[in-house]
Amino acid sequence: MTPRQRVETTLSRKEPDRVPLDLWGSASRIHTGLYLDLVRHLGFDGPGPRLRPGTATEYVDYRLSDRFHVDLRHVNAGKPDCFTAWTDADGNRFDEWGVGRRDLGGFIGVTVHPLKGVAAASLDTHPWPLMRDEGRRRGMAEEARGWYEKTDFAISPTTPTSGLFMEFGDFLCGMEDFLCAFHEEPEFSHKLIGRLTDLFIELYTFILEPIKDYVCWVEVTEDYGMQHAPFLSREIFREYLKGPHARLFAAIRKTAPKCKIFFHSCGAVRELIPDFIDMGIDILNSLQPLAAGMDSFELKRDFGKDLVFHGGVDLQQALRGSKRDVVDEVKKRLDAFAPGGGYIFAPANHLIGDVPVENVVALYDTAYEYGKY
Repeated sequence: MTPRQRVETTLSRKEPDRVPLDLWGSASRIHTGLYLDLVRHLGFDGPGPRLRPGTATEYVDYRLSDRFHVDLRHVNAGKPDCFTAWTDADGNRFDEWGVGRRDLGGFIGVTVHPLKGVAAASLDTHPWPLMRDEGRRRGMAEEARGWYEKTDFAISPTTPTSGLFMEFGDFLCGMEDFLCAFHEEPEFSHKLIGRLTDLFIELYTFILEPIKDYVCWVEVTEDYGMQHAPFLSREIFREYLKGPHARLFAAIRKTAPKCKIFFHSCGAVRELIPDFIDMGIDILNSLQPLAAGMDSFELKRDFGKDLVFHGGVDLQQALRGSKRDVVDEVKKRLDAFAPGGGYIFAPANHLIGDVPVENVVALYDTAYEYGKY
């Protein structure tokens, strides 16, 4: 099969010739330090394009995709033309949402929350960013059409924004205030999430309009899970967030009816998966295997008729261990998710600096060899 045929077969929850492999998506990037080590380890002639400067995952390099037999290529939204980030006297660098960040000793943290302490009525006059800005989608159509017409890869756009709950709740309000507002200021919570949903609908549909005929799925990211439980009770999730997600997904489907909905959430989210399915998702990532309730075999058994699974390879222990640990881990996840089709192989999240370069190579080489049907 071609990569595109392989992915399309998998999205139909049927068995292709082998399990498709993914890299460089919204939840399968490589942290900069590890990427540069991989470039040296594999003998590449210098690094590839630095498409995401200022983030922890700055590079996208399809030489690695070719080396690892990856079946997908991704297109990325750009920055708006109408806004330029600026820095105040205290070193806080502000984005278009009014969120300030600065270096907190080796990592970039949020230091200014523009909606902290703001009342519901003030949301009407808050200076929200412009979503339909040509800078956001400039070049995406040409890139997606080029991948589609000149190659046989499957194509998807990475997410153009963070999630309704995570990370925007924390970024805009501060996490403590945002979580407390669900109980103490329900009007504010409903209004804020509703406004963000409106903006996200504008953004996703604007980006999808010129590329909808070339892409196979649309990526949306959240984080509803901690290691042992969801961040929110199922009741709070249903009251405040399930409906807005369903509204966003419906708008995406209306714009790009042939595309699947890819939804990322780390952590222990098993009890929310039936709601995720009700919301309209087709592909679930990250399937964090050591989180409570996230046993891979049980997820496939209980939800495999409704979902395509993406990711699932343990980053907390296995990929930080020996090469043998990696090989065993890859085989375990393939044994769990691959039977019957409906599985796209990837790590459970971004590959970070504590993963040895040899283990990254073993990760993809093992999946390519062992993932054949």
